[in-house]
Amino acid sequence: MHYSQFVSKQGYNTGRLNKTEATALSSVKPDVERLRAELVRMQCFLEDADRKQEQDKRVRHWIAEVKDVANDVEDVIEIFISNVSSSYFDFFHLCTLRKQINSIQAKMEDIFKSAQAYRIEFGSTEGTSSVAELQRRLRRSTPDDDEDDEVVSLVDSDKTLKAELMKTEDRLSIVSVVGMGGLGKTTLAKKVYKHNDVKQHFECCAWVFISQQYVTKDTLYEILFQIERDSYRERLRNSTENELSDRIKGELKEKRYIVVLDDIWRIEAWDSIKRAFPKGKPGSKVLFTIRNKEVALSADPCTSPIQPPFLTFEESWELLRRKAFQRNISDEHGLRPEFEKLGKEMVKKCGGLPLAIVVLGGLLRTKNSLDEWKEVQKDVNSHLNKVQSHQEYEGVNGILALSYNDLPYYLKPCFLYLAKQYLGELMDRCLIQVSIRNNSGIGARTYRMHDLLRDLCVSKSRDENFFQIIQLNSEMSMSGAASSNHHNTTTICSRRIVTHGIATHVACDFRRYRFQYHIRSVLCFDISDIYMPSLRKNNLMSLRVLELGGINSWGWIDILNEICKLIHLRYLGLRGTNVSELPNCIRNLQSLHTLDVQGCNYLTLPRGLSRLRHLAHLFTNEYLVLKCKGLAPRIFWTSGGTVRSFVTIRYDTLVKLTNIQELTMVFRSKGDATKVLDCPIIKRGQVRSLDLLVHDEETFPSLTSLSQCRLLYKLSLRGVIEQDNISFLPESIVKLTLEASSIRQDPMAVLEKQPNLKRLRLLSGSYMGSKLVCSAGGFPKLETLRLCHLNYLEEWRMEKDAMPSLQILDLEYVPYLEMIPEGLKFVKTLRQLNVTNMHKSFMDRLRVNKEGIEGEDFYKVRHIPSISFFFRSIYYGLEQLPW
Repeated sequence: MHYSQFVSKQGYNTGRLNKTEATALSSVKPDVERLRAELVRMQCFLEDADRKQEQDKRVRHWIAEVKDVANDVEDVIEIFISNVSSSYFDFFHLCTLRKQINSIQAKMEDIFKSAQAYRIEFGSTEGTSSVAELQRRLRRSTPDDDEDDEVVSLVDSDKTLKAELMKTEDRLSIVSVVGMGGLGKTTLAKKVYKHNDVKQHFECCAWVFISQQYVTKDTLYEILFQIERDSYRERLRNSTENELSDRIKGELKEKRYIVVLDDIWRIEAWDSIKRAFPKGKPGSKVLFTIRNKEVALSADPCTSPIQPPFLTFEESWELLRRKAFQRNISDEHGLRPEFEKLGKEMVKKCGGLPLAIVVLGGLLRTKNSLDEWKEVQKDVNSHLNKVQSHQEYEGVNGILALSYNDLPYYLKPCFLYLAKQYLGELMDRCLIQVSIRNNSGIGARTYRMHDLLRDLCVSKSRDENFFQIIQLNSEMSMSGAASSNHHNTTTICSRRIVTHGIATHVACDFRRYRFQYHIRSVLCFDISDIYMPSLRKNNLMSLRVLELGGINSWGWIDILNEICKLIHLRYLGLRGTNVSELPNCIRNLQSLHTLDVQGCNYLTLPRGLSRLRHLAHLFTNEYLVLKCKGLAPRIFWTSGGTVRSFVTIRYDTLVKLTNIQELTMVFRSKGDATKVLDCPIIKRGQVRSLDLLVHDEETFPSLTSLSQCRLLYKLSLRGVIEQDNISFLPESIVKLTLEASSIRQDPMAVLEKQPNLKRLRLLSGSYMGSKLVCSAGGFPKLETLRLCHLNYLEEWRMEKDAMPSLQILDLEYVPYLEMIPEGLKFVKTLRQLNVTNMHKSFMDRLRVNKEGIEGEDFYKVRHIPSISFFFRSIYYGLEQLPW
C-alpha cells in the first residue's frame, strides 16, 4: 500500500505534529518512496539472479548481500508505516529511521561497487558450470546400465507401465513415470524398455538423457544417431536443428516407435523437440521420467502419470542385503545377527527410498567391522548426504537438491516454510506427498515429507539463514523466568524463529533474546508458557506469522494487547490455548488473513472482528459466541467450525460471508433456515461442504436453491425434508448424508442417477417406506453405502449391474429387513460387509455355522473378502460377534 493511502485510510492528522517533527517527517517521506521503488527493482533482480547464480561462490555471496539489503529496505518501509498507523508520531523513531536510511544507501553503494571491482557477472542460463557438468555426468543414464539387481518391488508399476506402453492408440501418446528424486523412475523405465515383449512391440527405439542443462541440438542429434545406426556421427554434427528434426520425422513416420526422454524437467524441453515426433504407426510412444507432475500432464493430459511407490520395510531390507553385505560379515547360517540388527535399524532411516538404500549399501560395503557399522548407524542421514568421491553413487542430498534448485523463485521460501497455498505445486513436483485425502478424493487433508527431504529443507534453511531454531529446556526456562535483569541475552541473527521445548512445562522467555533483524515469523511448539517483551522496542513490529498454539498462559490479556499492535501480521495461531476472549483491538490487525482459535473452548469473539476485511480463514470450535454484527466478506469456514444459527441470523452476518466454502449450521426454526438458503452464500454457488440441521419438530424449507451450488461435493441434511423432494441435488455431490428426513417415497430412484456420488448414508428416520429398489446401471460411482436405523424397511431389491463400484456395505439395525438383496452377488467390487445389531435370523442366513453348513443367503456374499458381524451396546460399545 502507498504510504499516503495508508495515512488517509488510518485517518491520521498531520496537524498534530510540531514543526520539528513535521520537518523530520517531510525529509523521510521522499527517501522511503525512493527505497520502495528500489526494493521493487531489487526483488525483480533477485528473482532473475536466482536462475543464473549456479555454483559460482562469488555470485552466491554477492546475491546474499543484496538480499540482506533488500530485507533492510523492507524493514524501513514497514517501520515508517507502523509510525504512520500509530496514534502519535515518535520523533525518536523518525531520527532512528533517518540513520537507517543513510546506512542502507551506503551499503547499496558499496555492494554495487564491489560487483565491478570483483567482476561479478551473470552468464546465460543455457551455459553449464563445471559442477553442473559433473553432476550431469554422474547422473547420465543409458538403457544398457546394469541395474537389475537393484530392482526389488517394481512388479505392480512394471505391469502398469508395460500395459500403458503396449496400448494401441491412434495418436502419439506420452507416458510419464513421475516421482521424487531417487524413487526408481529411471530403473523402472529401463526394466520395461529392455523387456522382450516391449522390444518386439516397437520397430524403432531410442533412449536419451535430458537433464536440466539440455541442449536441443544435442538431444536431436542423439535420437537420430540411435534410430539411424548407419549414420556417420560427424556428418550429423554439422546438421542444423531443423535438419535433424526433419530427418527424425522422416525415419519415424512409418514406424511404431518408442523414445525415452530420461530426466526431463521442463515443458520447454519437450516443446523444443516435439515437432520431430510424428504420430507414426498406432501405438507409438514417448516415455518421460520426470519429477514434475504438472509438466507431465501438460505434455499429455489424456494419459495418467505412473508413480512408483516407496519400498516397504521388507523390500528395503532385501535391497540393502543385496548391496551391502559381504562374506566376511556372514557365517554359514547367513548374516551375523549383530550386523542384521544394525542394518535393519539403518534401513528404516531410508524411508523406503531406493536411492538412499543403494547409497547406504555402497557405504556399508566398505565397512568390515561392527564398530564401523555402529559409527554409520549413529548418524545415517549425514552419511547419506555426503558425496562419496570415487564411488559409483553420488550422495542423496545432491540428487534431492536438484529438485529444490529447480523450484521457481517464489516457491523456494515456500518449500522451506511449507506455506499452505503452494502445497499443491510442491506436491506436483514430488517434494511432498499426500498422506490423507479429503472427502472428495481429490484434495488433500494431510501431507507428509520424506525424512531426507526434511533434512534438505533444514539444511537449506540454515544455509540461507531462513530460520533459526531455539531448543528450550527446563533450566533455560526457569533461569529466564526468574531473572529480572536479562544480561545473558542471546543474539538472534535470522528473521524467522522456531522454538521447541525439549522438556515438559517449558516456558519461552523472549526477553532473553536480542533480535538483530526485524523478525518476520515466530513459531512456538511444545512450550507451556511465553513471556513477551515490548514488541515495538525489540524489532518485533514486522511480524507476519505468529504461532502460539497449545500455550496455557495466565497473562493472555497483556500478550494479546501487544499482539494487536502487529499491523503487518497475516497469521495468528492460538489453537488449543486457554484464551477465553479476544480483545476488541484485534480490529487493528488489518493485514490478518488467518485466525486459528480452534480448541479454545467457549471463546468470545469481539465486535472488532468484523473490521478485518482481509480475513480469509477462520478456524473455530463448536462453542462460539459472536458479539459482532458482521464478519469479514471473505471467510473460509472450516469443517469443525460451527456457528449457532440464532446468533448468526440475529446479526445477519451471513449476508457478507459470500465466499464460505465449508459451513455447519444448526437452525432453531424454518424461518432461520429460509434466510440462510436464500443468502448469497448459497446463491453464489461457491460452497463446497454443507452440514445443516433443524431443531426438534421443525422442517427444512424448499431446498431448490442448493441446485445452484455447482461445486458442492459434501452435503448432510438432518431434519424433515418438505414434500419428500430431493431432486434438488446438484450433480457435483460426492458424499451425501440424510437423517430424520422422513422421506416416504423410495429415494433410490433419484439418488441412483447422481453421476459422482461415492458415499451415501441413509441414517435414522431418513426413509419411512418399506421398500428400496436399486435399478440396473444405477449408482455408477458409489463406493460406500450405509443403511442405519431404517425402522420401516422390509424389502430391498437390487437389479443386476446396479452399484457396479460398491466396495463397502454397512447395515446397522434395520429390524424388519429379512434378507440381503439377490443382486448383491453380482457386485464383484464389494470388499467389505459389516452387519451390526441385525436380527439373528438375518445374520444366520449369511454365515456358515459351526457344523460347516452355509446359510440360505451365503451364496450372495461368498465373493466378499471381509464379512463382519457386530453388536453395539450403549454400555459396552462395539463388539465383534463370533463367525
